[in-house]
Amino acid sequence: MVVKKPRGAPLPFREPTDFGDRTFRSALVNVTNVCNLDCVHCFVFRASNPNRPQDKMDDTIMLRQLEQLRDKHGIKSMLFMGGEPMIRKDLVLEAMPLFESSSIVTNGTYGIPSVPGHLVTVSLDGPEHLNDPIRGEGVFQKVKAAVFAPDRDPDDGTTVILQMTVTKANQDGVEQFVEEVKDWPVTGVAFTFYVPLKGDYGPMAWRDISERDDVVRRVIALKEKYPAVVKSNIGALELMLSDRAIESTGENGEHCHMRGMLPLYMGDGGNFEAPFCCYGNEVDCSRCGAYAVFNNAHHRAQGEPAPAPAS
Repeated sequence: MVVKKPRGAPLPFREPTDFGDRTFRSALVNVTNVCNLDCVHCFVFRASNPNRPQDKMDDTIMLRQLEQLRDKHGIKSMLFMGGEPMIRKDLVLEAMPLFESSSIVTNGTYGIPSVPGHLVTVSLDGPEHLNDPIRGEGVFQKVKAAVFAPDRDPDDGTTVILQMTVTKANQDGVEQFVEEVKDWPVTGVAFTFYVPLKGDYGPMAWRDISERDDVVRRVIALKEKYPAVVKSNIGALELMLSDRAIESTGENGEHCHMRGMLPLYMGDGGNFEAPFCCYGNEVDCSRCGAYAVFNNAHHRAQGEPAPAPAS
């Protein structure tokens, strides 16, 4: 005789994946492997990463596992990602108070969540003519509509940052992007740079990081021109220049302090897995463009506590 579980009955709790006894000050969690966009540069949906949409975890189980992982590893800061995390908005809003600080990275097409005291990073990859070939037709206008939505209160205490991932394909648009969005009702604009896989020399990736020096310097110039708008740190950006970048990363991540962040990907059967790096497996550390890596290194060099990464 087969006994069926009653519809709506809670799933039996299972213990979280064992990530050892290491302390992780910060972590990120991909709360879902489902996304309504198909961005061509997305680091989550790379073939070597755990990211199958059918692998998911029940809300109650995820909340309990996050709480257990927090207590075991001393996690203070959590970054909520996806997929698109606002597909599971109720879960995210319930999980955020579990941590001393929380932030969300969203594509903005589901609206801008109101989370006073917390950070929401909204991804836009340049002006419309450069963003939409990367993120999808009509996405720029959808995000703009969400930012200007009449029921959104830009003064509710939520820090909202527009973040452009600069690639070889959209690098010509950094100035136009800032000029276009500098008066939008957001807290500011941030820049990060494409993180390629080993052997990736496609249209998004610079073959050598010396090739991106020009656009890094242009972002520095934008920071100098609009210091209140551009949130990227000049010291961190200078560390990204090719004559010193490897000091913050190492050829294989051996110098990268972001390895102290626990990346919780949704793996096989809806269990958490941790890839090699927050940007996934098989990344080319020698060409890393993750702003958070260099911002972390900059603050450490100044003897300051490293900030919690926003992406």
